[in-house]
Amino acid sequence: MKESSSISDDEKWQAVVSCDRRYDGIFFYGVRTTGIFCKPSCKSKTPVRDNVVFFDHIAGAVESEFRACKRCCPDKVVFEPELELVKKTKDIIDADYNHQIDVSYISKQLGVSKNHLIRLFKRYSGLTLTQYITKVRVGNALELLKQEDLSILEIAYTVGFKSLSNFYKCFKEQTGYTPNEYRKSRDD
Repeated sequence: MKESSSISDDEKWQAVVSCDRRYDGIFFYGVRTTGIFCKPSCKSKTPVRDNVVFFDHIAGAVESEFRACKRCCPDKVVFEPELELVKKTKDIIDADYNHQIDVSYISKQLGVSKNHLIRLFKRYSGLTLTQYITKVRVGNALELLKQEDLSILEIAYTVGFKSLSNFYKCFKEQTGYTPNEYRKSRDD
């Protein structure tokens, strides 16, 4: 990672104009006319160059009586609202995986559209919502298969599958074994 002192003001300015995330945390810039400081990746309107001052640290901007931008929140260590939505979605699924998952209901709970939530989830997790739900269900089934007193049918319904054939199919895709093969391999 570069240090702010090794970057020229022209390079910093280009980072501000292009909203380059690679420079976030390396330097900050303040706008004299508004009294606000931002991260280089801030999507706010590009200020006039003559009104911009650069800072190496947040403390420098605050000492100069600039306040943090509410849009990019440079004073927060990590501000990723989209990532936070994905995390909340995972928490909801993890807590309720054994019931029918309604993506529309989750999206309403989180205050975003269903399609936006589906896109964000895929982008940040690398999985579709259905793939994630299946992964959680199979992961819990693996734990339950360690218990001898539950039948495979009971386990399938307990973790939220609606049919035994779908449970077998998803389980084999995730683990490479059928539930019976997995249980027997644990016995050996």
